[in-house]
Formats: sequence, C-alpha cells, structure tokens
Amino acid sequence: MHITLDGEQLQVPEDTSMMNALATLSDKAHAKHHIVTSLTIGGKTISDRDLTPPFLNQPVRDAGAIQAISQSLHTIILEAKQAIERFAAELRSDGQVLLAPLRSGTAQVGTIDAWLGRLADYTEMLEAGQAQGVEGLSSASLLPWIQELLGARTTADAIRVADLLEYELLPRLADARLAA
Repeated sequence: MHITLDGEQLQVPEDTSMMNALATLSDKAHAKHHIVTSLTIGGKTISDRDLTPPFLNQPVRDAGAIQAISQSLHTIILEAKQAIERFAAELRSDGQVLLAPLRSGTAQVGTIDAWLGRLADYTEMLEAGQAQGVEGLSSASLLPWIQELLGARTTADAIRVADLLEYELLPRLADARLAA
C-alpha cells in the first residue's frame, strides 16, 4: 500500500493497521523535523476526531489511499510568532491587574497561580521557537526572575511578588520575544 508524504511515496504492507501506517507516516515526517498538517485517507480529509480505535485498527487496504502534507516545525513556529507576541501582551496586561490587590493585601500570593501557569506555557513556546532556530524567541531573560518570583510566592511575600512582577517580569515579557 502506498502512502504519500509531501509527494514522496512510502510503502507499507496492505495488512498493516491504520495506526501503524500513520505511525510510520509520523515518524517519516518527524525525521525531517516536520509535522503532518493535512491528512487525506480514501479521498476524505481526516481530523483528530476521526482517529477512533475502530478506524485505527482497520487494515490500510480497507481505508484507501493515504496522502499527507507536512510543514517544518520551524515554519510553523515562525507563523505562530505573532500569536506568541499577542500572548505576551495578554500576560503583561493580566499581570498588571494582579499588582494592586497584591500590594494592598486584598489578595493572597496564590492568586497568581493561574497567571504563573500561563507564563509557563509562554516560556515553553519561546523555548520551542529557540530550539527550532526562530530568531527573536528566547526565554533566557525571564528564567532567573521566574525563579525569584516562585521563591517569593513560596514565602507568601505579596509585596515581593508584586515588585518582581512589576519591575522585573512584566517588562521582560516584551524583551523576551525580541531577544536573539
């Protein structure tokens, strides 16, 4: 059975399960540092919702021709760069909202936990971009301050948390995405 990935033909036995055929396809894309972005099986566009156990367990001969298109992870991250920058702006804005309650004592330091989770997501995006060689994505300037913030959070020092947010982390959210 032929599988086509970006115009290149791969061969799998016809009794191979769809799951194993798609794993082979994914491995081939991964070896090129690509991610499959479009999948057509038997002339039908397939989404993640179609990948049910009965579908995945069937032999490829029953499903029809498999065609896939992939994109390099580098290209995907470049295209995501604007979304990452918008996410940084949201984090800055949401971080600003946390400052007054922390400084006034009306909020516990635990109120930043959801924000910290989103900050972790943001740093992961930056690190993925940096790992793929996308210029302008680096979390290096944030990491020492995140550690400081977590230390202040652990000791329940709301004023220190607010200071670190306002004077160290929030300004660096803009700098982190601009660093080379």
